[in-house]
Amino acid sequence: MASTVVPAEQPFVPVITGGDVGAYSLAREFHEAYGVISAVVPTTVNRNLRYSRILQAFPAGPMTEEGPVIDALVRVAGQLRGQDRPLLLLASYDHLVRFAVRHRATLEAAGYTVPYPDEDALDAAALKENFYALCERLGVPYPKTATYDAGHHTGQAARRFADGLGDRPADGLEEGGTGAAGVRFPVILKAGDGGAWADIRFEGRRKVHVVGEDGGAAEIERLVTLASEAGYSGSLIVQELVPGPDSQLGIATFFRDGTGATRLVSYGEVIVEDHAPGTEGNARAVLAGRHPVITTMGTALLDALDWRGFAMFDTKIDPRTGQPQFLEMNPRLGRNHYYLTASGANPAPYLVEEYLGAENLTGLDTGLVTPGLVTTAGPALTTTIPMSLVRRHATESQRQRIRQAAQQGRVVRPFSYDADRDLRREAYHRATELNSLRVFRNHPAPEA
Repeated sequence: MASTVVPAEQPFVPVITGGDVGAYSLAREFHEAYGVISAVVPTTVNRNLRYSRILQAFPAGPMTEEGPVIDALVRVAGQLRGQDRPLLLLASYDHLVRFAVRHRATLEAAGYTVPYPDEDALDAAALKENFYALCERLGVPYPKTATYDAGHHTGQAARRFADGLGDRPADGLEEGGTGAAGVRFPVILKAGDGGAWADIRFEGRRKVHVVGEDGGAAEIERLVTLASEAGYSGSLIVQELVPGPDSQLGIATFFRDGTGATRLVSYGEVIVEDHAPGTEGNARAVLAGRHPVITTMGTALLDALDWRGFAMFDTKIDPRTGQPQFLEMNPRLGRNHYYLTASGANPAPYLVEEYLGAENLTGLDTGLVTPGLVTTAGPALTTTIPMSLVRRHATESQRQRIRQAAQQGRVVRPFSYDADRDLRREAYHRATELNSLRVFRNHPAPEA
């Protein structure tokens, strides 16, 4: 079978960086809405993308450095642009959003539309210490947090910071109110700048480190030292671990248009995440529903930022209070955003109508975005693991809504798309699903 090629007559081309479920989901959503073929720019053509009829892959090699990424995107634009048709650039990772924003002029000259705000807006939202300062100002709850400045690392500073955790007031905190006294174990340690964190390597590095009382201050001192010496110079966040299983996690996605009006709110409950090294934190099943309190708080945060475009908040319900805690904000659609489409709000038309003007593109359906504010309700479930694992980790309330979703035909596997059926792809994803049983057995998630 010949490789899929973006048709020359196609009125616009989504250009999607990455090769994970989020990248494929976007290609599927643009195909569902408009029947178009997307250009996907991954590191390499993996099995998520191979044999697909809804995308053309342009492998770019490692995508951690700005120069090679921008050069690759300009080359892709030269192959795709054709008759001056617009190219809509969509980044799957925070650091690729930042690359696109920094090089907006170069990319726009190549024919791209870059649907992200400027770098100052990214810093205000996506750098975690700034985000927590905004939460503090607005009274939005977030886990008690201390911040270490790896850019000014010394052995003495690391020791003072680590010793300040626990029952004593934390020392070495940055100015601006983002620190908190008495951050207690267990804690998580994560990077304030996720893009910069992706570029460094040290033995035992994880996306998020969990440190209990047994590791304590000594483990925090060791980790901040390793990260600093590996070249990370941003903030390191040490944050109290909100107790409870993955089923208390949530994903809240918003779209705010060019006038500052919120047009879409979609909330999803995470049933379970990966806990294997290297993939920890990746949601494997999401149940779409509603959470009015998170909707109100998320709207307040975006209004204060005067945000434009898509944004996603990670949240967790604190079982001690029943109150949601805001963990971070991503300046883009998340990896597991297909729950929006499963619950009836495909994000592709929001992007096309806002940034390209569907009415200006020949032969394209218009008016696919519902006027006013859309708030999805569910129930709808998206999953990349077997239903036995979903049910095991869901709460009883979630199991009831999953049964409702199944009765309504709204249990969806993002990679299973009737218009893109291929036995080789189906066999691979079925095997991957079954393999997750072994992965979860070896790296178990907290039980509900």
